[in-house]
Amino acid sequence: MASNSSDSRRHQKTMDLVDEDPHIQSPDVDHQIGPTTKLMKNYGGMSDDANNVDIVNKDNNGTTDDAFSFSRTPRQQKILLFAMGFVNFCACTCFSLLAPFYPTEAALKGVSETVTGFVFAVFELVIFITAPVFGNYITNIGSKFMFISGVMVCGVCAILFGLLDKCPDGNIFIVMCFLSRTVEALGASAYITASFAILSNEFPNHVATVIGLLETFSGIGLMVGPTIGSLLYEAGGYGLPFFTMGSILVVCAIISAYSMPKINDSGTPKRKSMLNLLRSPLCVITAVCIICGAYALGFFDPTYAKRLKELHLTVIQIGLMFLIGPGLYAFTAPLWGWIGDTKKLPKTLIIIGNFAMAFSFSMLGPSPLTPFFPFALWTQILGCVCLGIFLGCGLIPTFRTLLDGALQIGFEDNFVTFGMVSGLFNSCFSLGAFLGPTGGGLSVDHIHFPWAVTICCGLFFIAGSAMVIYCIVEKFSDCIPPVPAATTKNGYDRLQMEEIIRDSPEVSDEDENVTVFDRDDVV
Repeated sequence: MASNSSDSRRHQKTMDLVDEDPHIQSPDVDHQIGPTTKLMKNYGGMSDDANNVDIVNKDNNGTTDDAFSFSRTPRQQKILLFAMGFVNFCACTCFSLLAPFYPTEAALKGVSETVTGFVFAVFELVIFITAPVFGNYITNIGSKFMFISGVMVCGVCAILFGLLDKCPDGNIFIVMCFLSRTVEALGASAYITASFAILSNEFPNHVATVIGLLETFSGIGLMVGPTIGSLLYEAGGYGLPFFTMGSILVVCAIISAYSMPKINDSGTPKRKSMLNLLRSPLCVITAVCIICGAYALGFFDPTYAKRLKELHLTVIQIGLMFLIGPGLYAFTAPLWGWIGDTKKLPKTLIIIGNFAMAFSFSMLGPSPLTPFFPFALWTQILGCVCLGIFLGCGLIPTFRTLLDGALQIGFEDNFVTFGMVSGLFNSCFSLGAFLGPTGGGLSVDHIHFPWAVTICCGLFFIAGSAMVIYCIVEKFSDCIPPVPAATTKNGYDRLQMEEIIRDSPEVSDEDENVTVFDRDDVV
């Protein structure tokens, strides 16, 4: 009788807590699973790992509550997500607006096309070099300060770039262009690395979803940037596009300094360097997949327009063809992130995405290895559609798998690790974005477009096959360690909150195990 009375009182206290805070789960949901499984079930990085338990919280009606919901997101996180999305849109617009008119202006200053291409390429090269550095020292610098200062630097450099038409022709103009783009790339590297790390820390169970949303803002900015640049250039000359978007970025930095909530970016002192991430086979394979995906984004920039002219398309039609892939990528990225977070299948999505992109490139060539695809407008449209849809499938879940790989080799689930992973992700992406236009132009010049596309198909096939082999080895052998659930932030926060409950004067000792908390909803 005493035991029944104690159980009844414990259950009643739990129901009272659930009524006060709907995010506290009832013990009725969890009483059938063990304590280790409880610790693991809310960790977003469990993915489709063979050694992890794939459990999705369900309510009494059987529906899942693990999916990302903007309406249930706390107000501060909404502000954070909106601020970073809008900054990404403005920054990517600023980065891409010079494409329609800068080459012409540079030619008038005596700059060759080769040097002009390097002015564009140096941006990604600088990010490739500096992103790991920023990621490694993000907790020392401060993530919020890194984000705001990076945005501010981008805005100021954009304004300065708008003054370069006043420079003397020749070498002075070239040097000033390289300096401006280099410093602007430093700012971009800082704010992008900080934004990915902050979002990983604030949305640990929905990393892929929020990164997909961020990619949507970035993709839209990259798409509309050339159009905005052309309109402003026609309205006010060379400087107006840079003055306008640079000023907007400076204002965004100032507003973010006051509107962004305080970021808890503390972490234990670094006991491992970023190079240790490359000890993880999963991180290495994922890095290859990121480089291949970014390579695909930049491959067509210097090569595809000339290829489409063989179909006798107008300039407007060629421009519309260029919008198909990036447009679909921008709008499907959140969908792939949501699928990866809710279904816990990031590696599966990466495999599907890479094989699908290999198929898409074989149509766009068409590849000599697929002679059944004709070089016709319908194959080009279909190839661009497939590429735009499945590029997000192969790219968006990669950040999640990088985190999984880091945890597998002993990295702690804290902001220090998020910063390192963010630096590695952005470095690999920028390397691919740098190699895409460069490798695309060189390969088309030497072996022509169909065989150059065939090389891209091979890269995607190798990346997808490597991930397949990794998944097979992970499933059927013990040589790959599982993601440690007990040391994750979710497990730590759950234990910490249970300690708070046990210490509370309103909860007796016999009620200490009464509740289970969801990490996302604990402040």
